[in-house]
Amino acid sequence: MNKGQIQIGRFLRVFSDTLGLKKTALLRLSSFESVDKEQMQFDETLTELNKETEKEFEMVFADLPFGMKREPFIYDENRKVNQNWNLLTKGLEKINPNGTLFAVIEPAVYFSKPGKDFLEALETKGYFANLFLNAPEKLYLPQTAFNPIVIGFQSHKMDDLFIAEIDNENPELIVNNFKEKESDNIQNGKWVDRKTFVTFQKAKIENEIGGLQTQYKDYRHYRLSEVAISINLTRESFHDLPNSVYIPKIGTSKVVSSINDIRVKHQNIFQVQLNPELVLSEYLALFYESDLGQLILSSLSTGSFIPNITKSSIEDSQLAIPPIAEQKILIHTNQKLEELQDTVNELKSELSLNPKSANTILEKFDSIVSPLKKLSSEDEILSLIRKGENKKTEFKQTFSKNVHTSKKDKEIEKSSLKNIVGFLNAEGGTLLIGVADNGEITGVEDDFFKSNDKYLLNFKNALNTKIGSEFYPLIDFDLFQVLDKHVLRVDCRPSQKACFYDGNEFYVRTNPATDKLEGRQLIEYVKRRFKE
Repeated sequence: MNKGQIQIGRFLRVFSDTLGLKKTALLRLSSFESVDKEQMQFDETLTELNKETEKEFEMVFADLPFGMKREPFIYDENRKVNQNWNLLTKGLEKINPNGTLFAVIEPAVYFSKPGKDFLEALETKGYFANLFLNAPEKLYLPQTAFNPIVIGFQSHKMDDLFIAEIDNENPELIVNNFKEKESDNIQNGKWVDRKTFVTFQKAKIENEIGGLQTQYKDYRHYRLSEVAISINLTRESFHDLPNSVYIPKIGTSKVVSSINDIRVKHQNIFQVQLNPELVLSEYLALFYESDLGQLILSSLSTGSFIPNITKSSIEDSQLAIPPIAEQKILIHTNQKLEELQDTVNELKSELSLNPKSANTILEKFDSIVSPLKKLSSEDEILSLIRKGENKKTEFKQTFSKNVHTSKKDKEIEKSSLKNIVGFLNAEGGTLLIGVADNGEITGVEDDFFKSNDKYLLNFKNALNTKIGSEFYPLIDFDLFQVLDKHVLRVDCRPSQKACFYDGNEFYVRTNPATDKLEGRQLIEYVKRRFKE
């Protein structure tokens, strides 16, 4: 069993235990296995559905096949649906009035028109999709890279939709947020408006754009249709239009701002002519090269096996746009970086033929690279902040100062140090000190900060005292200037041996929390996690 199947099994076990669901069944109809049956031990396993099976269960997990032909819908023979959707419909008849059925299914069932019609038809029969869960990545590798979703159906409709990522180490928090109707974030479970939620990727995009608007007040949030004069398709070749970008419908070719830079057939491209008062084509092409831009493009693709972008999805796609003056500065800066890259490439090609130039290049290297590294570090930290706290990222406003009492507080220091221990004992991660929980960059200037050296020395001494110098090689830390504030960045790599806070407290990073393990839990985790 792979990691994803184990995570789904753990989630189902926690869900059934927390909600007191006693009678469970695995409906196994697919050649792919989605759940580890050691993690979730079902009372029964069904390999077919027929009317003779009259039993009702409190929880059913339906492992459904994919890519099946269409056939008449059970509830309406005049409408055709995918065969696995009919299997899902039959499976719903096996849960009792207080039960839940989780179905592994293709994402199109939620965002495509046929899928929406199907879910509406199920509602008329008293079955409602209340949970929408993102399945772990690489669930079916090496057989296929296709990634499904998991939908939870119940016989009552909740006002909002509960969404969560199963790909985490903390199913207890997800299930608790569902049970108590609390809302945290996508990783731990969040309640969202049914009418506005489309996909997990789009929810992440909205979160990142919100972060951009927090960090840079001048950024505005648009849909592409709001800044476009026209969005065009062709069967032959495009005519060159001013201030246009060219976005691929299929494949992974770059978005370009010049018709001469297109490297695929024009039939597979959207030509988007932009309003020059709102956005410049060179800026938009640059935006789509960013991590956020790439996330937006990937979120637009539909189709389970041959992803492509539709015109309606490109029209509705989201953008973060600064003022025109800022766009011109960004474009000019990018041009200078491209010139620098060209120069570096030329020097590399000539170096082997002119060894005498090596010393000159080395002399100039640090003066060029040092300021660029500082800029790059600031951008990296801002990107981490926009994405929010998660399994590998934690924010702390201060290291020593209690912001409520304005005094040094050992418990505040412990809060940071135990997260470092948790990262070392899990998969590693980054602690940012000088950043509030909401992503506001507060800096460490008011955290008994006298100078860079003294602040870093105080932090190193705390590491030595509470964690141990033997873990130094796994911990990198330094102060960085971020939006005119000092932020301490602490990068932790996974340890190959167990790490304890103050020699006796064991912590492990989950999502996005750090949990203390004791007794049997501690023994089992250490056996499973560490080689030594």
